[in-house]
Amino acid sequence: MFNFRTPFLVASCVFHSLVFAESPVVKADRTVEISTLVAQMKYNRVSFSAKPGEILKITLKNPDDLPHNLVLCKPAKGNKNDKGKEVADAVIALGVDGVLQNWIPKKHPRLIAHIGMVNPKEEGSVTFLVPKKEGPYPYVCTFPGHAQMMNGVMIVTKDASPVSDLTYKFYHGSWDKLPEWSEIKPQKTGALPDGFFSIDSRDRKDGFGFLFEGKIEAPKDGDYEFYLESDDGSELHVDGKRVVLNDGVHGMVRKQGKIKLKKGLREVRLGYFEKDKTEGLYVGWKGPGFNEQPLTKVKPKGKTKTPPAPILIEPQPGEAVIYRNFIDRAGPRAIGVGYAEGVNLAFDANVMRLAIIWRGQFMNGQRHWTGRGQGFQPPAGDDAFYFPNGAPFAKLNGVSSSWPPDETRASAIRFGGYRFDEKQRPSFMYYIGKAKVTDYSRPAGSDPNLALLREITIEQNGENLEGLVFRAGIGTVEREEGFVLANRILCKVEGADAVMIKKSGNSRADGDLRVPVKVINGKARIRITYSWI
Repeated sequence: MFNFRTPFLVASCVFHSLVFAESPVVKADRTVEISTLVAQMKYNRVSFSAKPGEILKITLKNPDDLPHNLVLCKPAKGNKNDKGKEVADAVIALGVDGVLQNWIPKKHPRLIAHIGMVNPKEEGSVTFLVPKKEGPYPYVCTFPGHAQMMNGVMIVTKDASPVSDLTYKFYHGSWDKLPEWSEIKPQKTGALPDGFFSIDSRDRKDGFGFLFEGKIEAPKDGDYEFYLESDDGSELHVDGKRVVLNDGVHGMVRKQGKIKLKKGLREVRLGYFEKDKTEGLYVGWKGPGFNEQPLTKVKPKGKTKTPPAPILIEPQPGEAVIYRNFIDRAGPRAIGVGYAEGVNLAFDANVMRLAIIWRGQFMNGQRHWTGRGQGFQPPAGDDAFYFPNGAPFAKLNGVSSSWPPDETRASAIRFGGYRFDEKQRPSFMYYIGKAKVTDYSRPAGSDPNLALLREITIEQNGENLEGLVFRAGIGTVEREEGFVLANRILCKVEGADAVMIKKSGNSRADGDLRVPVKVINGKARIRITYSWI
């Protein structure tokens, strides 16, 4: 009787429309798909995990215009960074025999399994028994000249992770909330080939952060739940959507979120920071057919604080709701507005700016309504977009002049309260000298294409408004359909000519979207639509 757990090797390869097999096909426990990257001489997966003794099938898809193979090797003795180069060099040393062997050194002692040369637009596969010894097993394309760039590693471990191609960026800094990672320079970068999130670092000290990026393999279509426990703040995105937010300075706090995923590799991005004292990070997930599994090797020490039940503030059907309290990144005089249609904003009455827009749930009032807790509360919903600090209006010598520095309070602008329409939607009133500004926003469109329509009306009232410029956003890219802010918000401006400032002489102002105020018959109007992309 054939023993399916005895060492064997099954290899098949689609090559010139023929299928080659060395022994009877055996059903694999799991399949790992690897693809070549067109014109890049790379595999799309540079690391993945496997369990000792499992039957694994590797499929190599080749959309490239050149033929490639995949050779899995035993670790090199005394050289963990070998990346299969020794095996690739052995093929070249074979000379003509290397060509005859289809660039596979079949007698090399390090050879475990291989997929022969796969023609462009075709695919090949190999099924084999994963070695029982834990450790890194490199794989490489042995076609001459390819090995330097085209390699990866299979990590054999009892605790195999579904995360692959995991990299990290390590930062030093002191933050009270998650920073904008793109605006700071990492101190160190590296890879975590075992696929487990880790905040270990020799350079680590109080005041540090990590940004992790990789791919997680969803075994089937369905609903997945992710868990974050961290001290201090953390945030998890999957396929570009924020799933869990656990921001701020705090002890070990556990939060979770759900997302619907399609089967296959999904992009994952995790940010974490520690301000001082103790630190900790745990990541877990569960999905169709499996309970919670850790994506970190070590569970955090100490007790985990379960956040109190939220007290959601929600608008009444057909009406907006107002929330006046400390809203994170909207200033101490923030005014939150939740619209019944499912879009929200926070207005900074300190400098008269639109501070945040977001979708979904409005605010969690638990922090401020239970025991009058202190601190700033972030939006409760999704897709929060933050506008630049400082006053949105300034008088400039030219539209491209440097924007004035941020001020705690804009001395030239003063708040005048707000009034409601029949749906309890506020119009914010403020003054630039003697000029009166009415700033009114309302939802536009419908789910899933919700947008926010903002109408600004300026009554001159004898005020000199020459050189007055409105700043609509930063990080701007111009496209045919409008201006895109920070790759997230499509901004369309009507009633005035918007100007994108590429180079202002001040790097902080580069990418500004500015609107010169044009007064006609004592009035100026600016109409802006903000929609998510």
